[in-house]
Amino acid sequence: MKAWEDLVGTALLGTRRRTLDPATQPPAVQDLIEDRADPAEQLLSAAAVLTTYRRAGRRPLHDVRPLPVAAADERPFVPPLARERLARLLAASHPDLLLEWLGIVAGTNYRIPPETLPLLAEAARSKAALRGPLVTVAGPVGAWLGQRNPDWAFLSAPPEEGQDVWQYGSLTQRRRWLAAKLADDPAAAREALTTSWKSEPADVRSDFLGVLAGHVGTEDEAFLEAALTDRAAAVRERAADLLGRLPGTRYGETMADRLRPLVRRKGRVLEVSVPQGERGEGTVRLRTLAAAAPLAFWTEFGPPAEVVRMTVEGCPAGVLRDSWATAAQRQRDETWAQALIGADPGGRTTPPLLGVLSPASQAATVGHLVSRLPVESFARLVHELPRPWTKELGTALLDWIARQDDHRLVSHAAVVIARAVPAACLRHPLATTRLTMDAGPWRRALTETLNFRREMYEELA
Repeated sequence: MKAWEDLVGTALLGTRRRTLDPATQPPAVQDLIEDRADPAEQLLSAAAVLTTYRRAGRRPLHDVRPLPVAAADERPFVPPLARERLARLLAASHPDLLLEWLGIVAGTNYRIPPETLPLLAEAARSKAALRGPLVTVAGPVGAWLGQRNPDWAFLSAPPEEGQDVWQYGSLTQRRRWLAAKLADDPAAAREALTTSWKSEPADVRSDFLGVLAGHVGTEDEAFLEAALTDRAAAVRERAADLLGRLPGTRYGETMADRLRPLVRRKGRVLEVSVPQGERGEGTVRLRTLAAAAPLAFWTEFGPPAEVVRMTVEGCPAGVLRDSWATAAQRQRDETWAQALIGADPGGRTTPPLLGVLSPASQAATVGHLVSRLPVESFARLVHELPRPWTKELGTALLDWIARQDDHRLVSHAAVVIARAVPAACLRHPLATTRLTMDAGPWRRALTETLNFRREMYEELA
C-alpha cells in the first residue's frame, strides 16, 4: 500500500524534514486531514485511520482449516522443583548446566512443560549440543513446533530410515544415519560411505571419518589408506589417526620401514637423520613417520621410560616427543603415555596423554603430578584434561582443590572442576561440609555449583 509506505517514511524522517503528501492517501483520509495545518497532526490523524483500517478493514477469510494438534504425550511432567530449576537455568544462561539437566531428564520418563519449549529451542538453535537431549524430552510437542518454525526444524526429528536420508538428508541426519548403520549393518554403511565419498565436500568427508572413528576396524584399512591421499589436509590427518588405532596395518609397517634407516642409538643418544627428497619439509616428514610407526619399533632402542629420556641429535627433540605422544594416543598405549608424562609432567602433551590411561592409573598419575608441579602449572593443566572425567579423577581433583588457598588460577580451575566432575563425586566433603565464615568467593561458588548439580539429580531421581 503506497499510502502506508509514505506514512511510515514520513514518520521515520520526521515532519520537520518531510511532510505527508495528501495525494498518496485514500480519499477518506484526504478529507480528514485537509483542514489540519500542523504537519504532525496530519501525520498522526492519517496514521490512526490507516492503522485501524489495516487491523480491521480486511475481508474475512474463508475455508480456514485449524492447525493439526500435536500427538499425545503420556509421559508425566518433570516434578515442580525440577520445573523451577529449569526456569532458573534459562534465566541464568548456563548452557553447560542446562545441557546436563536436559541429559538427566532424557534418561528418565519425564517430559518438560510445553511453555518452556520456545526458550529451549532458541537456546538449542545456537548451541547444537542441546539438540539431541531436547528432542527426546520435548517429544511430539517439540516435533509439532519444529514442523512449523524452520529455525527449530531440528525438533521435528523426521524418520531417518532408508537410503533417501543418506542421499537427500541434512548433514545432521546423514551423520545419525551413518552412525546407526555402522552399528546395525556395518557393510551397508561402509558401502554407502564409499559410494558417495568422492562427491562429498572436504569438511563433510572429515566429519564422516569422525563418525567412523567409533566403529573403525581392520576392514577399513584399505579405505583409510586411500583417504591418506585426499586433497584436504584435515581428511588426511583424520585418516592417519584412524589407521594408527588399528594394529598391524600395512601403513604402520611401511612407516616403520622408512623410519628404521633414519634412527640409531649411540650410548645414551638417539641419532636421527631428517629425511630428504620427499614431499614436504624434512622435519614434517619425520614427524609423520614417527607418529605413524608402531611404538613397538622403538623398543629396538630400549624400554619406553629410557627412550623418552635419551638425548636426541640430528633433529629437534620436541619433534620426536610430540610424535611419540601422538602415537601413544592413537595406539592407546598406557606404557608410553606414562613414560612421556613422567619425562615432561608439565608439557603440553600431558593432558591428552592422561586420557589414554585407565581410570585408576589416571587418578594415581594426577595425584603424582600434584606433588611434582607448582600449583599454578597444575591449575592450568586442569583446564585441558580430556573429558568426561571418571569418578576417580574427579575425586582426586576435588581433594586437590580442597587443600588450596586463594589464588587466581586456582579459582579458575575451581570453576572447571565444579562443572566437570561426574555425578558420583557430588557428595564429596567439599559439597557437604559447612563453609567457614572466612571462605573465599571461589570456594563458595565451587560448593554452590556442586550442590546445585547434586540437587538436579535428586529432583529427577
